[in-house]
Amino acid sequence: MLRKIAYTLKKGTEELNYGRPIIAGWAAKALLDNASGANVVHLLDPGCGHGTDLQNSAKAYQELIHKEGILAAPALQLHGIENYPPYVKDCEEQGIEVASVDIEKDIWPFPDASMDVIICNQVLEHTKELFWIFSQFARILKTDGRLILGTPNLASFHNRMLLLFGQHPTAQQSFSAHVRSFTLPDQRTFAEKGGFFTFEKRAGSNFYPFPPFISKPLAKIFPGMAWGLFTCFRRTDNRSDYLDYLSDELGQLETPFYGSPQNPAKKTRPVATTRKPGSRPGAKKKSAAARKGTARGRARR
Repeated sequence: MLRKIAYTLKKGTEELNYGRPIIAGWAAKALLDNASGANVVHLLDPGCGHGTDLQNSAKAYQELIHKEGILAAPALQLHGIENYPPYVKDCEEQGIEVASVDIEKDIWPFPDASMDVIICNQVLEHTKELFWIFSQFARILKTDGRLILGTPNLASFHNRMLLLFGQHPTAQQSFSAHVRSFTLPDQRTFAEKGGFFTFEKRAGSNFYPFPPFISKPLAKIFPGMAWGLFTCFRRTDNRSDYLDYLSDELGQLETPFYGSPQNPAKKTRPVATTRKPGSRPGAKKKSAAARKGTARGRARR
């Protein structure tokens, strides 16, 4: 009964969960910060769906350039990872370079230290192989580049209320596409492990079960209890191999995560080649893992 009431009250606020203005604003600022001396800046969205967050970020970047009065800003190249063919088509028609790989097992087809900013919005909660994903974040993000994440917040107000009344939180359920859950302290501890990333800022979006005119201010005042958890991390100058660095600790977990001693990951690196705009790096995967990645895109876009 409690869950049905909550679902009724939240109706019409779901789009706020994505925190798109937060993602776009942070990405634009980070791209401009990394623009000095560059001819092109690169933005990647693994699990890009229709390319909505990429296009929003590109628009915000252009608006920020205009606001700052910058006459010769670097061009922006948009990159995405997506497996669902209709979404791939949508992105390519918008000039986004799309790679179709399994983000949880395949090496992402981008050279080391090639991205200025990576955004990953409403994807990580659908994945199991966080260690592999973060190894790719760490590899391809430039030093001082930014990693911008958006996930549901396990510590949100509505999840706390559900637990208080003995109900399971909605952020992660057995019969659900969400297989992981996040709070700020846990996500920060994980991301900063090994010194590859350092936390910069957080924000919240939406506040179940209140309507938009109430949830928007509440999310700003109490971001720790908002539905959406949005964080920004800076890539440090630790350029060692992520999985090698954490191998001892991964081994102690005694679980076959991809990249652990029990399930070693691939060690070859993609060739650092220059691709023509609109080219298609990587091959499409038809494995169950790839279909799982496709479902992630459909679920969030």
